Amino acid sequence: MGAVSEVKMGITIEAQQVHNELTWLRQAVEGLTQKVEGLAARQKLPALSTDHPYVARVQGVKGGEPVIRGTGVTVQTIVALTRHSLTPEQIVEEYEGQLKLAQVYDALGYYYDHRGEIEQYIVENRAARERVWPSRSS
Repeated sequence: MGAVSEVKMGITIEAQQVHNELTWLRQAVEGLTQKVEGLAARQKLPALSTDHPYVARVQGVKGGEPVIRGTGVTVQTIVALTRHSLTPEQIVEEYEGQLKLAQVYDALGYYYDHRGEIEQYIVENRAARERVWPSRSS
């Protein structure tokens, strides 16, 4: 096997490893999200209504940040994904049935109605991420 083929195979193996790790992490996060939501439901934490049908705040969940009801997916996450060029349809696909298109559009609507608030969450999370992973800051 030539040197180029060996490099390509190495890259393919590394890409598969990264994909496997990301899949595992996604499953772990989903499992933790379900556990947190279950705990919140058992503690009967009230969902605070918003002016958007699919967006709520739950005291003690995600720091009270606006989330898509019943999912734990934050409005901020949806905004971040669109900033990475994902369409609402692609976001629904990425969440493999956890989200509906109407929920994604409502989250974006919430963002546009409450831009300052969501931008503040984005800034705070970026700062926290940079404290944890300074070399990954963008």
